[in-house]
Amino acid sequence: MVTVVRTEPSTSARVGNRAIVFPDGSMEGWVGGGCIQPTARREALAALEEGSPRLVRITPDTAVHQPGVRMAQMTCLSEGTADLYVEPFLPRPTLVAAGDSPVVNTLAAIAPPLGFRFIPMGAGTELSDEAVLYPRDTWMVVATFGEFDEDAIEAGIKLKLPYIGLVASARRAGSVLSELRSRGYGEKDLKVVRSPAGLPIGASGPEEISLSIMVEILSLHAKRRPGLLERSQPEYATDPVCGMSVEVATSRHTSEYGGETYHFCSAACKREFDSNPGKHWISA
Repeated sequence: MVTVVRTEPSTSARVGNRAIVFPDGSMEGWVGGGCIQPTARREALAALEEGSPRLVRITPDTAVHQPGVRMAQMTCLSEGTADLYVEPFLPRPTLVAAGDSPVVNTLAAIAPPLGFRFIPMGAGTELSDEAVLYPRDTWMVVATFGEFDEDAIEAGIKLKLPYIGLVASARRAGSVLSELRSRGYGEKDLKVVRSPAGLPIGASGPEEISLSIMVEILSLHAKRRPGLLERSQPEYATDPVCGMSVEVATSRHTSEYGGETYHFCSAACKREFDSNPGKHWISA
């Protein structure tokens, strides 16, 4: 969600204007014209990727440093200023708990109030893409007590989960890891497996063990702040006429000159360039 929170003349944006930016880059709503919209889209996708909100100022004067504010160049002739609050809305984190044990039963009770989707995993259960929509923020606890520890951990590794907590003795954990190595998994794959699972709070009994595991997961979650997207940043080019950043992949106005392709924010800039390309080619 992108919200206009402050403006300075002259700009088409108004305080309270809002737009939703979806992970594919499409937008619904209005936060300003052609000089604001591309920046709003770019910053929104970055917020989804990083998982944290941001305040963005689009202004002609980007030299003035504002603590906690991301500065972006206003290239329109109006030379107005717009401040945008960009807030990512992400799916809830997911906890997958493998096994039928008191620890799993306790996790089923305490994980949802802490904001987690809870998915139980039994022997032979396959974790489909439909069940685990968001692997970057899906956490696994394996407490099968030897029934299918290896299979559950292997499923988590294949999904590239960030954390797999194994509830087992040191001897049992060593045996599980040895079996996984024999299946072809290396230390890089196994580094997400933690045993004993949970923070060392002197826990005893399934309730305290479950609490220590959730505290560990919440701590790691806060440090990672996993965002929705995992993608390379799009390539941008500078409009040689107005200086605006233009996303290359979605650019609709281009011209060839001097063996190079130039991208424009609008048809007007393209016409200006085409009328005297040498002038803008030199300045570019």
